[in-house]
Amino acid sequence: DYQAIFDNLVDQHLIELKNANIFYSQAENLLLQELGLKGFKAEEDLSYIVNLSDVKSVRRIDAEYFQPKYEKLIEKIRKYNLKSLGDLASMKKGFEPGSDEYQDDGKLFLRVSSISKNGLIDKDQKYISDELYSKLKNSFEPKKSEILLTKDATPGIAYVVKDLIEGILASGIMRLKLKENIEPEYIALCINSIICQMQIERDAGGSIIVHWKPEQIKNLQIPILPNSIQQKIANLVRRAHEARKKAKELLKEAKQKVEEMISVK
Repeated sequence: DYQAIFDNLVDQHLIELKNANIFYSQAENLLLQELGLKGFKAEEDLSYIVNLSDVKSVRRIDAEYFQPKYEKLIEKIRKYNLKSLGDLASMKKGFEPGSDEYQDDGKLFLRVSSISKNGLIDKDQKYISDELYSKLKNSFEPKKSEILLTKDATPGIAYVVKDLIEGILASGIMRLKLKENIEPEYIALCINSIICQMQIERDAGGSIIVHWKPEQIKNLQIPILPNSIQQKIANLVRRAHEARKKAKELLKEAKQKVEEMISVK
């Protein structure tokens, strides 16, 4: 009967979601373990001394920026072939056509709120006309395997494009195309983990409206582990994505069963 099919689909959906979380946690744990950061605690120092020359060189006077916890983190990962994100990837900012161009349907206009580390979010989605999309797509449509990286409002969310996206990106999102033979899933996981989130927190702090500047993004320090480890990590992230995708499909199927049940009644 419909009820039993529905219950089974929901159970399977929850199992796949749990699997997705397990695979992602395994990837993150492997990354932190390889970098000697398992159990790393970013504790705040109550007092510390800063040289005036350091204040001048970074042009920052907010005390939070100079918290020693940030330097402790960099010190821990320094031996792992650190590279700047700007050396690893070319970057391109999205485009802002203005809210007058928003429509209820048409081609996707992806904003910062549309991006999560697990994929694209459908909630409160905006669209633009097919005509405007045609003009902008060559410059602002994301390509498969590129990393989408948020720089405004909620900076530092990274997601690897898995499928063709018919749409353009807002100016609060950067498109990253890797220059070297490095796993994009590995780089995205590094950005989404404590390794880069602490650097981003340091960069984007000290202002009321949160903006992460392009020069700061380029300077983000990424530890490069051996290819074999990168592949293990990337495979776990991909398995997490597949499980999440399956969970989404099962939920959609369950909703269809509910509609069928209602129509039969």
